[in-house]
Amino acid sequence: MTKKIVSLILVLIIAVSCTYTTAFADSASSTDLTLDQSTAIVKVGGTIQVTATLYGFSPAPVNWSIADPSVATVNANGVVTGKKIGLTTLTASADGLTATCAIYVGIKGIDVSHYQSDRGAIDWNSVKSSGVDFVFVKATEGVNYVDPGFKQNVSGAIAAGLHVGAYHFLRAGDAVQQAKEFIAAVKPYSVDYPLACDVEKDELISMGKDKLTDMVIAFCETVRAAGYRPMIYLNLNWARNYVDMSRLSDYELWFARYNHEPGYDGVDIWQYSSTTTVPGINGAVDGNYAFVNYASTLQSDTVATYTFGTNSTYIYKITTRLTTPPKAYSSNPNAVSVAFYQKISGGYLYKITNVNQGVAQITTTGSDGSYTSFTAIGRLKGVVSDTTAPFTMKPGATYQMKLTLVGGATATPYVSTGNGQVLKVLSTVKSGNSFYVKIQALSAGCTSVYTTMPGQSAIRQCMVTVDGSSSTNSNSGPAATSVSSDTTDPFTMQKDGTYQFKFTLVGGTSGTPVFSTGNGSVLQVSSSVRSGNSFFVKVKGVGSGCTGVYTTLPGQQAVRQCIVTVA
Repeated sequence: MTKKIVSLILVLIIAVSCTYTTAFADSASSTDLTLDQSTAIVKVGGTIQVTATLYGFSPAPVNWSIADPSVATVNANGVVTGKKIGLTTLTASADGLTATCAIYVGIKGIDVSHYQSDRGAIDWNSVKSSGVDFVFVKATEGVNYVDPGFKQNVSGAIAAGLHVGAYHFLRAGDAVQQAKEFIAAVKPYSVDYPLACDVEKDELISMGKDKLTDMVIAFCETVRAAGYRPMIYLNLNWARNYVDMSRLSDYELWFARYNHEPGYDGVDIWQYSSTTTVPGINGAVDGNYAFVNYASTLQSDTVATYTFGTNSTYIYKITTRLTTPPKAYSSNPNAVSVAFYQKISGGYLYKITNVNQGVAQITTTGSDGSYTSFTAIGRLKGVVSDTTAPFTMKPGATYQMKLTLVGGATATPYVSTGNGQVLKVLSTVKSGNSFYVKIQALSAGCTSVYTTMPGQSAIRQCMVTVDGSSSTNSNSGPAATSVSSDTTDPFTMQKDGTYQFKFTLVGGTSGTPVFSTGNGSVLQVSSSVRSGNSFFVKVKGVGSGCTGVYTTLPGQQAVRQCIVTVA
């Protein structure tokens, strides 16, 4: 998931400290200034020693510096101290030469199940004193199964002052029922880390990538609907081969990969080892580093990378008990700006605006020093079309396309065709940030539809062929095989607000989909109008929450087209 506070790209692990640090090897050269690590990770508040070598010997003196002292600091002896979650660069200088080391700062944790507590009761106070900050506890597996060590482990960890999350071991079957039993087991306890879906059971492979991904989404959406933060746990093999990670980008990632770099963008928690030893636990335990501060007094509903689509603004929610509104900053306001929007029950809303093309880190900081952030990607100012693929029309037929301003554009585009004898523009109607443009086929030929923004060159949006026979702009013909949506990126809307989707039949011209939402108490379908092979569907926000918008063709399963949050 691309996309988070830190996107890890680490190299080979050479050592794992059970209390403070994990370091990564660098192949040293004896003919230059080198460091014993090219990449290192240190816990917040922990330390790591970095050593420099010049021509094979320890140089003196060495000048040490850190690019961002708010993330980590370094003393005169090369001892690095982690300050807050983030990424910075350590530089050593000696004899006119320099060498660098990437420093990642994270939060140290473990995960346990009855396998650890079966070896003897865990001394959670010793675990806490050793430098561990959080623990994930196995709660349930499949249906009708609660881990035998769950109650003892979760109660002990919370009593010791550790931050706690829980995980469920997914089995074949009803994902929603598994999620409900998982939530019921966790509900009596004050967990402040995510609820994770552990996807690694071989019996799931036979389902196939699409069905298994559907199952994981159903599980995570049930967890989210219950008010918890869903997370997916898996390893590189499963991510590459058995689930569709492109469909799971809405969820945070707990990634297992031992003695290697994490190997996948968007890692929120990295399980780096299964053989860590921790005081208070008999035998080995899984070691983890978190790159999101889940225990912050600020909790954001947006932690994944947000990419602007056809919308020019997006609202995110900060949940906090702080009475003073947190401050929000953009690292690149020329691409994406951010501003306070309004106070709501339990927190505050902030609005980011697509100013122009570029990448910005949006950071929200509370008066107590806690913070949360996510990456926002802006689009170039201009206009995008819901129809970009070439298509064929019959003389006399009409087609309506939807053009939407992006990147903060506000002007009205000029719409034209390349050959007015083949295709002409009948009308342009503005609705919000979009323009509904109706075109009509006149005579046989091939031409294109163009948009021109003030001060810019014309852009071809699509190519249209008029084939010279009678009109086929009807609902008859082969059955559609799927439905495409003009809006697939997640977005937030206000209660009582409305939004119009354009759904288009694909692979055929007949068939009327059923349009629905996953939670009618959050979002409702208020109207549906067919135009040619497209359907203009209006939804209305009726209550706070998050749900999906679905289309179902006759004889097919429902397909989620978009996720909508109603603030």
